Amino acid sequence: MQSGGSAPTFNAGQVAQQQTQSNVNTGVANALLGNTNQITPYGNLTYNQTGSTNVGGNEVPTFTATQTLSPEQQAIYNKTTGLQSGALDTAKNVLGQVNNTVNTPLSFDGAPALPGSQDELRQQGYDASIARSRQELDRSREGQQVQLQNQGIAQGSEAWKRAMEGQDQALVDASNQATLNAGNIAGQNLSQAQALRNQSINETQTLRNQPLQDYQALLGLGGGVQQPTYATPTQASIQATDVTTPYMQQFQGQTNAYNQQQGANNAMTGALFGLGGSVLGGLSRQKGFGFGG
Repeated sequence: MQSGGSAPTFNAGQVAQQQTQSNVNTGVANALLGNTNQITPYGNLTYNQTGSTNVGGNEVPTFTATQTLSPEQQAIYNKTTGLQSGALDTAKNVLGQVNNTVNTPLSFDGAPALPGSQDELRQQGYDASIARSRQELDRSREGQQVQLQNQGIAQGSEAWKRAMEGQDQALVDASNQATLNAGNIAGQNLSQAQALRNQSINETQTLRNQPLQDYQALLGLGGGVQQPTYATPTQASIQATDVTTPYMQQFQGQTNAYNQQQGANNAMTGALFGLGGSVLGGLSRQKGFGFGG
């Protein structure tokens, strides 16, 4: 009797190869969908297949994206590039000045020096201020003394001292004011000297930094080209085909059918053996043969 044929087999390597090929085909299709050529007022974007790469025995295409400017933007680009080239040539000449500046130590020897101690100027201011006040105070004191003498008040008496207290206080006030004025004069002199020195330092630093600033400005000269703005391609995508699952389902179905056929064959064989045993038993009894007794 026939046993129902050989058991089905599953070629995993062949299935994997077919799955890989399907994935490559899907990837190529998605690349073709995504590589959308674009045309704008400022320029174009074009995709072209320029070769292929072998991946696992499959040829995968390679693409090149080429951007081209419109004639108007290309003209601006050419002019800008020319300006930049000229600026770089000039910058090369300026670089020599920059090197000289950097290699020359910064010095402020020519700046006005700050004045030293202000004591002498302060004293001069005090003397000048108190001298003017003292003239008026001396005349006022002399007048006060004459008046006291005419009133018969003795010099050195208690009444004399009380009357002259105002004159003494006026002299103290004048001295204090002269001290303040002298301090202001000294402060103004110091501030003016500091301002002149700072101005000289700033001018020295500006002259020192100017070549470097010119160099940096020349390096940054240019621009003006309007770069094209491309639209976002439609994100169409093809899902990868599942090749393995159908093969697995087919193999499982063939295996189940094979197992069922094998079960049916085994059941039929068992039934035939049972029937044969019954026939042999009946014949032996008819001829007087027996078993076990």
